[in-house]
Amino acid sequence: MITVYVRDGTGLRAQALDPGEPVPSGTIWLDMLYPDETERLTVSTLLSVDLPTQEDISEIETSSRLYTEGEVAFMTTPVIVRSSTGPLERGLLTFVVAPSLLVTIRHAEPLWFTIFAARAQRQVELVTSPLEAFLGLLEAVVDRAADVLERVTADLDRLSHRIFADHEDRVVEPLVGRDGGVVQRRQAVAREHTRRRPPTTVSMRAVITAIGRAGDLTQKVRDSLAGLERLVAFATTVAGPRMAKDQKARLKTIGRDVHSLVEHAAFQAMQTNFLLDATLGVINIQQTNIIKIFSVASVAFLPPTLVASIYGMNFHHMPELDWTLGYPLALLLMVLSAVGPLWYFRKRGWL
Repeated sequence: MITVYVRDGTGLRAQALDPGEPVPSGTIWLDMLYPDETERLTVSTLLSVDLPTQEDISEIETSSRLYTEGEVAFMTTPVIVRSSTGPLERGLLTFVVAPSLLVTIRHAEPLWFTIFAARAQRQVELVTSPLEAFLGLLEAVVDRAADVLERVTADLDRLSHRIFADHEDRVVEPLVGRDGGVVQRRQAVAREHTRRRPPTTVSMRAVITAIGRAGDLTQKVRDSLAGLERLVAFATTVAGPRMAKDQKARLKTIGRDVHSLVEHAAFQAMQTNFLLDATLGVINIQQTNIIKIFSVASVAFLPPTLVASIYGMNFHHMPELDWTLGYPLALLLMVLSAVGPLWYFRKRGWL
């Protein structure tokens, strides 16, 4: 589908263009959405250049995405779009900047693109030339990337709170009693930890999944920003001489914004790795606590098992078998041998 944006006395007007129909006078921006071969050849004939196909646009080499043919500059960059199933995906947007016309080629329908086109038609001064439309679209791409990074930042903050909220150490505050001594608030802290349930393995698995999604989205944004950074540098060299002073300043500002977002995305990637390591550490702590419980139980029941094993032997000469109090004493010995290790572990703070 081809949509042309015509500049007239009242502002910018959008209209559909059928194949074979001449381009209206005053057209400054031509948008191609899911173009077929007929539409591609039509616009190629109009510009007297060969427009790239979808296979050409998908090439990963920089030389295939950023090049010039005469006075026409071809620039392709990855952008963030929402797929039909809901999650954000990576799409490609191609700018073809000719001296008197801007052509955009896209095989996705990002919402920010539609919003910018609607604003351009409402605000007369927003798009007055092909270069103004080009700069406006670049600013919309950067704004969208910034919005996605802000969303990822909020998600990571919530995940961080979810990971560490139930594991933060409470400071034991001293409390001065009536006798002037210092009474530690151990019972209050113990009750607090009893009320606060630690996260389960299932919840930690959900956290890991959420961290993976945040990391994947951050990587997609970084890929888009890397393409934008190369595109802005290329546009500065190729289209810079044709720009006015204020347009050059806008392009320079866009480059600075992209660079700052690249640094912010790198920081978010490091934060994602940190949260993933922290989550795995919490899971390891939970598993260690479970193993510790089994180890303590084994040590606690080992002495009673030893006592029961000794008096369960069937030797004929065992003096304790003739004692009247032999059985209750054996039970008492087993209880004491079990309580003793538990008391020792508790005293050492291992429990």
